[in-house]
Amino acid sequence: MTGGVLDGELAALAWLLVEDGVPLIVAGPVPRAVRAGIATALLDAVPERPWVVLDAEDAPPDLDQLAATIRGGVTPALLARDGSLRDLLERLTEGPAALPEDAIRRLGLVLILGERAGVVRVEAAHYLRPTERDANGHLQRRPPAVLATRDPGSGLLEHFAWGIAGELGDRVDRSQADLEERQEDRARTLAAVAGLAPAERPAALAAARAAEPERRHAPREHPERPAAPRSPLTDPHLH
Repeated sequence: MTGGVLDGELAALAWLLVEDGVPLIVAGPVPRAVRAGIATALLDAVPERPWVVLDAEDAPPDLDQLAATIRGGVTPALLARDGSLRDLLERLTEGPAALPEDAIRRLGLVLILGERAGVVRVEAAHYLRPTERDANGHLQRRPPAVLATRDPGSGLLEHFAWGIAGELGDRVDRSQADLEERQEDRARTLAAVAGLAPAERPAALAAARAAEPERRHAPREHPERPAAPRSPLTDPHLH
């Protein structure tokens, strides 16, 4: 899918998230064409879902355009030059075109790229948590979660998504067990597909998805976990 840029475990998780419309941000101080290529490779793994790449290089994308994209069932991928999540969030919240915090929190998966010895790789992956409402009706704004970071010594990605697997499952309407099992299966699929000729890979990925067991949905109620309220990105009456 994106050989060498991210490992099978993270690629499989990204595949599952974008499959159900979770927005994607690909950022980092590498050429725009590289970031666009990585975003396209991830989104192309779900050929039945429409997607669009939006420019966030110099300013946040237009809120109305972003909201219409998401409400229309189109998965957005934002491209940005920022080399860290902190820099990215600061820029998205500054200036006359700044996005509301609750809108930014709906943007989902963030991949931060870096380049070492001429090789572009994911240095960190984050999950932006939507604003939530607890059982007592209080709004909660939890900080972004770290999904993976690159260990500078080994050069390998260290993974932490297991700590919020329940949240991620809720976001894509899968039980936690279903999400984790599908992630493992798809990581194995990606490893097998890597040995095929590029022209053969799309059909192999599609066949693997078609052979998966029926989705086990997320529980409808989670008393221990807060629920997402309405958002200006998903409700046309909010601004």
